[in-house]
Amino acid sequence: MVYQSVPPKTSVTTSDDAFHILRDCRSLYLKQLGQLLQEAERVPASAVQVFQQSVGDYFDEMVAARRRSGFNEASGLTASRISLVGESDLELEIRLSNFTARLMERIGADLWPVYLRFATLLNRSDLNPADNPVGPKGIAVGLLEFCNKLGENHEQTMARVSQLEIYFSQYLSIVYNSVNDFLAKRHVETALPSIITAPEAPSTGTAATTTAAPNPAAALQKSLLGPSSEFFAFEAGQNASLASLAMQKRLLARLDELERSGKLAPNPHSNLSLTATHPSLEALIPGLFSSDRDDKLAPPQALNSSELGIPTGAPEAASIDALALIFETIFASPILPEAIKTALSSLQIPLLKAALLDPGFFTGQNHPARQLLDKIARAALGLPLDISPENPVCSRIRTIATQVRTEFSDDLQVFERHIGELDSLIAERDATVAGSAEAYAPLLHQVERHNQAKRRCQQAIEQHLTKETPDRVATFLRTYWQKVLLVVWLERGEQSSAWQENNALVKDLLWSIQPKTDMEERKQLAKMLQPMVLRLNAGMARIEVPEEVQTAFLDACFELQSAAMRGTAGQVAARTETALPNSTASVQEFSELSSGKLLLKIFDQAEAGPNSARARPAPVRPGSWLLFSLPDTPPLCGRLCTGSLDSKLQLIANPDWGFAVALHPERLENMLATGTARVCSRDSLFDRAAEKALQRTAKP
Repeated sequence: MVYQSVPPKTSVTTSDDAFHILRDCRSLYLKQLGQLLQEAERVPASAVQVFQQSVGDYFDEMVAARRRSGFNEASGLTASRISLVGESDLELEIRLSNFTARLMERIGADLWPVYLRFATLLNRSDLNPADNPVGPKGIAVGLLEFCNKLGENHEQTMARVSQLEIYFSQYLSIVYNSVNDFLAKRHVETALPSIITAPEAPSTGTAATTTAAPNPAAALQKSLLGPSSEFFAFEAGQNASLASLAMQKRLLARLDELERSGKLAPNPHSNLSLTATHPSLEALIPGLFSSDRDDKLAPPQALNSSELGIPTGAPEAASIDALALIFETIFASPILPEAIKTALSSLQIPLLKAALLDPGFFTGQNHPARQLLDKIARAALGLPLDISPENPVCSRIRTIATQVRTEFSDDLQVFERHIGELDSLIAERDATVAGSAEAYAPLLHQVERHNQAKRRCQQAIEQHLTKETPDRVATFLRTYWQKVLLVVWLERGEQSSAWQENNALVKDLLWSIQPKTDMEERKQLAKMLQPMVLRLNAGMARIEVPEEVQTAFLDACFELQSAAMRGTAGQVAARTETALPNSTASVQEFSELSSGKLLLKIFDQAEAGPNSARARPAPVRPGSWLLFSLPDTPPLCGRLCTGSLDSKLQLIANPDWGFAVALHPERLENMLATGTARVCSRDSLFDRAAEKALQRTAKP
C-alpha cells in the first residue's frame, strides 16, 4: 500500500508523557478485550489471561518496533510468530489471517482514527496501518495462544474461531471507540494522512478500489479534488485555498445570507460569481422555509457548488460537492421517513459551514457535526416511512434541527450540546419500546414452555430407543407418540400420572416386541397386550392420527409381538412400509400466537432432528436495533428487547408494527451472516451515505 502522512502534531511533548499514555492505553485495551472475550465465550480465567498476555506482548512489540523492511512484512500473523507454527497448524494460521482480514473489513472505519492517533503518539509518520499496536493482528496472535491453552481438538478450535469472529465483528468497534476516546481525552491528536486508503488493500489501479477506504467521506472529498488533491493535502497555507481567508469569510457570510433569505441573490461586493439565475434556497431545502404544519413537503435537494457559483476544482468546491453527494444519498434512502429527511435537509448549511471552517470535518469520524446527523438517524430508527411530521419524535428532532440552525455560527459546541438532547431522546424511545415489549412476556413464556415440553418429550422417546428398534416402530414413536406426550405435558405437567403412564407405555411397547423365550414372559406379554392396545388407541385418537396410520402401526405391532411369542425377532410386512411417514421429524418454521390485541410472530429453527443441539445465545446484545427481512414480509426495523433463559428465543419489538417477532438465535445468526439482517443501531448515517456516494463517483 502506498501512503504518506504529514508530521503529526500533538500536545504530548515528552517521552514521559507518551510512556504513561501508552501504559494506561494498554491497560484499558487489554481489560476491555478480556471482557469482550469472556462475554463471547465461557472459558477459564487462565485462558483469558493467556490471551491478554499475548495481545499485550504484541502491543509492546509494535510500540517498540521501527519501520521494517518489506521482506519482513507478513500478511497474517507476525513473522516471528509464524515461525512457531507447525505444519499441522497451518490451517489454523491461515484461518486466523482470514480472521484478521475480515475484522479489518468490518471495523476498519472505527480503527482508522485510532491508528492516526498512534501515529502521533509514537511520533511515527511512517507507521504502517498493519503495525497498529491495537490492530486485529494482535488479537489473532492472542487467539492462537488462547486456543493452545484450551487444548481443544482441531475441529473445536476452528469452530471457536468462527464463533469469535462473528462476535468480535459485532462488538470490537466498542473497544476501539473507547480507546479513541481515551487518547482524545489525553490530548493525542490524529495525524493527517495525505492519501487515505484501506489498510493493506491491494492497489489494482481501478476507481473501484476507493470504495474500501476506512474513511469514505475523506476519500469522497479527495476524489472530487481531482489531480490537485496531492497539492492540497500537503499545503496547509492560505495559498492552497480558493483565494484567501477573507474570501472564505465572504463565502461563510453568503451562506448566512442564504439561510436568512432563502434566495441566491447576487452580492455586488462578492467574487463568488453568485447570480440571480441560480435557484432559491427555498426550492433546494423546503424544510428550512416551509410551515411547521405543512404535512406535504417537496422532496429535499442537496446544495452543491454550482448553486453557489464556486469554481470547479477548488478545495471549497470539493467540500461542498462531497457534502451535497452525501445529502443526495441520504435523501434517496428507502428506510428514512420523509419527515426525518426534511429535518436533515434543513441542516445542510450548518454542516457546510462546519466543513469549511474545520479541516478535520471529513477526516474526523467523531466530528460533532457528523455525529449530530448520526444521532438523528439513530433516534428515528424504526419509525414508519409515512409518519406524520407532528409525531412527538419527529417534532423534537425538527426542534433540535431548528435550534442548531439558529445557534450555529462557528462554535462546534453547539452541535455537542444538541447531541446530548438527541441522546436523551434515544434513551427515552428505547425505554418506550422496551416497555411495550414487556406485554409480550406471557406469550413468549408460552412459546418457551411449549419448546421446553417438546424437548423433554423428545428426550423421553429417545432414551428408550436402541439401534435394534425396528425402523417403523421408532418412526411412529418419534412422529406421533411424542405428540401424545407433548399434549399431556402441556395440560397436566411432566409429574402427572397421565404423562408418566404414557411415557411408560413406550418402554412396555418396546419390551413387547422383543423375543420371549421364558414362559412367564409370554404369559406377562399376553396379559398386557389388550390394555396396551387400548392405551395406544386412546393416545392416537387424542392427537387425531389418521385411521390408515393407526391400522398400519397396530398390524405391524401384532406381527412383531406374534414373533416375540415364538421367541424370534419379527419382520414387518412390506405393506406397512408406505403407511408410516419418514423418520425425520421437522418443526414448524413459522407460527403465530395471539392474546387479545397482541400478536407474536414466531420464526423457529427450520428443522430439528432427535439430536438437535441446545440453542446458543444470539450474537446480538439486547438493546440493539435490527434491520431484517423475513419470508413473505417487508423489511422490518425493531429493537432486540429480551431473550429467554431457556430456549434463547429473541424478542424483537417495535410499537409501530402492531406485533412482535420471536426469532430463534441460530436463525438470527444465519441472517446476520447472509446479510438479510444487520445491526443498524451502530450505523453511521453519514459514513454509509458517504460510502454509497463514493461508489457512485467511482463507477465509469
